[in-house]
Amino acid sequence: TAVSIDGTAASNFTVTGGNLTLSTVTSGEILITPVNYARMASGKQLQFADTGEYLSGDGTNLTIASGADIILSATTNVNIPQTKGLSFATDDAERIISDGTDLTISSGGKINLTAATGDVHIPKNIGLVFDDNASEKIESNDTDLTINSGADINLTATSDINIPASVGLTFGSAANPKIEGDGTDLAIDATGNINVTS
Repeated sequence: TAVSIDGTAASNFTVTGGNLTLSTVTSGEILITPVNYARMASGKQLQFADTGEYLSGDGTNLTIASGADIILSATTNVNIPQTKGLSFATDDAERIISDGTDLTISSGGKINLTAATGDVHIPKNIGLVFDDNASEKIESNDTDLTINSGADINLTATSDINIPASVGLTFGSAANPKIEGDGTDLAIDATGNINVTS
């Protein structure tokens, strides 16, 4: 029921010109329990079905190959060390990386956010910033949407910019002066003068 090899030097199973097979016939597991580690030779593959699914290392890079999906399963997190990225191209032009505080998504082209069944949610009081000093920012507090700009805010459209009926444009923190339409009439309200300059 057991084969035991004891020696003061290395013990080897060597096969020349064929395969070395370790198998259990009806039940049981094949257990490898070294004191330190089990080593695979550099450049050799540990295959899991056919040549399309394997682990391989060359002393520098570890390669995980699959003919279809690679599925990571964990009961908690899958941790990537900080300052180490998840790259989607060999030149690191498309990468997700964290420094332990900030998460950076880099791309040599567009970054497309696609939600197949719902919205892309940004938490309240967390904004979208368009420069380093946050002077250009879009943010919501779960009630109001705020658009900040250090200069002009330009609206560009190939058709109309529609504002719902009975919703106005106010100028200042109060509701006056205000421009509002009810679907029929346009009302311009001001506590002072209304100046039209051409």
